[in-house]
Amino acid sequence: MNKRPILDKNISVENFNNWYYEKDELVAFCRKNGLKTTGQKLEIKARIEHFLKTGKPIQESSIKNNKQTKNIEQALPKSIDEEIPSNYTSSELYRKYFKSVIGPHFHFTAYMMKYMKEHPKMTFKNYVNEWLAEYERRKDKSYKPKIMKSCEYNQYIRDFFSDNPTHKLKEAILCWKYKRNSPGSNKYAKDDLKILA
Repeated sequence: MNKRPILDKNISVENFNNWYYEKDELVAFCRKNGLKTTGQKLEIKARIEHFLKTGKPIQESSIKNNKQTKNIEQALPKSIDEEIPSNYTSSELYRKYFKSVIGPHFHFTAYMMKYMKEHPKMTFKNYVNEWLAEYERRKDKSYKPKIMKSCEYNQYIRDFFSDNPTHKLKEAILCWKYKRNSPGSNKYAKDDLKILA
């Protein structure tokens, strides 16, 4: 097996895309090279790839970098029918708010982050209704929510058990560790089971 290259500014784009790096490794690279560190894993990877190709940071959207927007203090809505503000983040303030409306079982989810991006100008009521609908859908054992592209581990484990329903989680994790430390695709393949032999 080839050795995974160190993630630094000398790595080739091909090697960068051919190996798996944890999000914290990507963030550390960005911090060291003066790149923005926030966002989902795929956004951070795109930033690094651009930097490796050009030697310069990617030009982020002026809306995302607008400091005035970021510095507007977050406030609780006066009514559940209010539109969620543009400076919304999954903060402790909003966690407490949603727990007061939904109940103590509320938690932020990747699904709702994606849903909000796809539905701009939604109200707090829209958010609550969709969160509750997704919570109910997840009670059905046959329901399989779509996994975000950046969640490679989750997708791998799901695909592993779809193909090997009698195996144990520790076996799936061993196969995942083998896969992520090998060059190429991180998608599950039947051949990964050779590591269990």
